[in-house]
Amino acid sequence: MKTFSFARRFGFSLTVFTVSLIFLLSAWKISAAVDLIISHPFPARHVQHRLMLEPLKKELEEKSKGRIRVTIHPGGALAPAPAHYENIVAGAFDIGWTLQGYTPGRFPLSGIVEMPFLWSSAQEATRVFWQLYEELPALQNEYRDVKVLATWTHDLGQLYTTSKPVRTLDDLRGLKIRAPGPVQTSMLRALGAVPLNMPAGEVYDSLERGVVDGLVIGLSAIKGFRLDQLVKHATLAKFYVATMIVAMNQQSYKKLSGEDRALLDSLTGRRMAMLGAKNYDDEAEDGLNALKKVKANIHQLSPAETEKWKQATGPVAKEWIKEMEAKGLPGKQVHDKMLSLIGKR
Repeated sequence: MKTFSFARRFGFSLTVFTVSLIFLLSAWKISAAVDLIISHPFPARHVQHRLMLEPLKKELEEKSKGRIRVTIHPGGALAPAPAHYENIVAGAFDIGWTLQGYTPGRFPLSGIVEMPFLWSSAQEATRVFWQLYEELPALQNEYRDVKVLATWTHDLGQLYTTSKPVRTLDDLRGLKIRAPGPVQTSMLRALGAVPLNMPAGEVYDSLERGVVDGLVIGLSAIKGFRLDQLVKHATLAKFYVATMIVAMNQQSYKKLSGEDRALLDSLTGRRMAMLGAKNYDDEAEDGLNALKKVKANIHQLSPAETEKWKQATGPVAKEWIKEMEAKGLPGKQVHDKMLSLIGKR
């Protein structure tokens, strides 16, 4: 009887120990999960927040079986737009999404795909830009401080004004127009406008207060930034695209296990870049419809007028090459490579 009682007590103790061990191991596994913070300066209603970053969060958490937890902070809650890239580098957050143009001087060669009147869609521009990034070490060097998860372009940038319609070059002269980055600043100056550089998040207030007369931005931004409430005129042409990036702090990437780095890699890269471009192209149609709904005046530049605008912006690429070469950067090589990829040579 004593042996039986001992065995029963021993068995009970062993069961309690086993359950406790399982609980402790489970708790340890949960506590060992990696928390990743994603930050960006755009509203949560933005197409890329909804259709790129939220799905990325879901896939990372589900496919890692809880080893990765993701929190997204939109709207510049953690850093203003111009400081986003440097905050990624410094590790203020793990992953960030921003425009290269918000950090002038950081990505000089990347500006090549932003030259005016080159593209028909974000997807076309992104295919070329991603190939340039993969093949040119000089371009890769611009991103040496981070782990690039994706880089792509937005949809075709168009011109919008609040009061004066723009149908000709003469109409544009002297107007104060918001520009997202250095290349668009050069483009607008060549067209006779007065460019004012500012992030997209500042545009609504600037339009409302009359700080600017208009802006250039993709149609995809109309709904996300509520521009249909203020814009009265839209001038459409294949003006430009702007580059953007989702980048990760290098130490944050390295702290992931090999398995989780492979998972993250499988969900990002070219796949993510092309998704971003497609999202923009799709959203552009919604933006145009939003302008039509509020009865904004929409003007498509005629082929003859477009040619005048092209001629006016012709020196932009030449000046860009000259500036790059003066800095010891292979501007002509990158420019010629891009033209060869889009079949213009």
